[in-house]
Amino acid sequence: MYHNLEVPETCKSLWHECELLVPDLLAGCTVKSKGRIIDSGNPIDFQSKSIYLITQGDIYETFDGQQIVIHEEGDLVNADALSHLKLTVYETDFPATVDEYDGQEFIDAIAADETKFQIWSQYLSCLSQSYQLLMAHFSRQDTDYLPETRQYKKDDIIIREGTEGDEVFTLLRGTVKVMSNNEEVGEIKKDEIFGALAALTNTTRTATIIATSDCDTLVAKSENFRSILDTRPDIAQKLLQDMARTIVSGNERIIELSKDKT
Repeated sequence: MYHNLEVPETCKSLWHECELLVPDLLAGCTVKSKGRIIDSGNPIDFQSKSIYLITQGDIYETFDGQQIVIHEEGDLVNADALSHLKLTVYETDFPATVDEYDGQEFIDAIAADETKFQIWSQYLSCLSQSYQLLMAHFSRQDTDYLPETRQYKKDDIIIREGTEGDEVFTLLRGTVKVMSNNEEVGEIKKDEIFGALAALTNTTRTATIIATSDCDTLVAKSENFRSILDTRPDIAQKLLQDMARTIVSGNERIIELSKDKT
């Protein structure tokens, strides 16, 4: 098991311990289906009461669109679905190969062998502790991130074109306009994210943002905002949508201005 984000070393050690226990857990169990391909057209069936040993590729475990962990070659998946309704789902970007084992036979073998039962208890304990550490780790990251609420009066300059900046803004209340080369080229709508491009790429601001009414903004430092994008794909998607709308709106306004001048 592993994760694309940085996680505590203790998590990695627990996952490695789980992997080492898998051969002993499966010893004596009959392979129900060898070399089965798991992909979008042939997903893992939670109702089959089977467990799967990954022999090639990766399988992502997710909940509500958020990635929990990535299972890799040598990992056992779906074992926790044998005794309780599965709440997470498994997804794959590319086909993965697994060996399928009968879940009931697996449980019967554990129940009949005290040593195997102790190994199973150790496996579940390592898995449970690793998930607890993950939750604490990412919860602490959320706690460390304390965005600032900042107020602006009408006509205040929020961002000045050509300057450097490492802050990303979200408009909570009020209205603001976008200026480029002293021409108004657009506006920022409520709940839209702005100022991200320069902050994330360490470049100068490409436009001036001016409050056209009293407004409230949420301000995040670029390093904090990067961590949000890593863990919240919905925020990343919203940022892209907001930037696209601003670019389209700005281009349309520039075309209008060019026509007026001709």
